[in-house]
Amino acid sequence: MRITIETTSIQEIEALLKLLHQLGLQGIRIIEQPDALPDSPFSRGDKSIDPGELFGIWKDNPRDIDEIRTRSWARNWS
Repeated sequence: MRITIETTSIQEIEALLKLLHQLGLQGIRIIEQPDALPDSPFSRGDKSIDPGELFGIWKDNPRDIDEIRTRSWARNWS
């Protein structure tokens, strides 16, 4: 069974957790939702950038995956 409680106040969450602790209930699990957390380290992408400018950048110098792998593995890494 799942119960979802949504609140906008950290004080309400603290009071609820204290109550649950006092009741001594076993099997209570708190699952945080990353999208609901403030100050997320992630940001949405810039949708104003036009990726069309990147199309065709290799048209004058085509490459296939075998050539890329061969050059990469043969590179001197030191």
